[in-house]
Amino acid sequence: MIQRKQSIWLLLASLSILLTIILPYGIQTTASLGSEQMITSDLLLSSNKLYMALVIITSLYLLFLIFLYKNRKQQMKLTLIGMLLALSLLGLQLYESYFHEVNQKLVIGLLGSKLYLGILVPIITVFFVTLAYTGIRADEKLVRDSDRLR
Repeated sequence: MIQRKQSIWLLLASLSILLTIILPYGIQTTASLGSEQMITSDLLLSSNKLYMALVIITSLYLLFLIFLYKNRKQQMKLTLIGMLLALSLLGLQLYESYFHEVNQKLVIGLLGSKLYLGILVPIITVFFVTLAYTGIRADEKLVRDSDRLR
């Protein structure tokens, strides 16, 4: 099944987008009434069912693209849609952390004892999808060139 490099890139993209479920991308601070104590909690895409569904759909979609290896032109077009899905997850994370509520902040890196890399995962996924797209395009060019020689 996985004989081409782009299939491996699509598999890695499909698996990497699932990391957005478990990796936090920001913090939310709330003040408790009656005391001066601030409570912080992690921002996760898994806390919202709509975002969680979008992550799972994107992962399954990228996995489905592996099986379109016989129709490279269609695979190239649909790979671009997969890239847009990953970028939309990045946009949702940015929207959620900056514009949704005042008390939410985007965090990248190490804060306290927790690692906040959830915002980087869609970027890594887009990178893997881009590598897959260039591999599919190279295969299509190779096939076209060999057909021209016949």
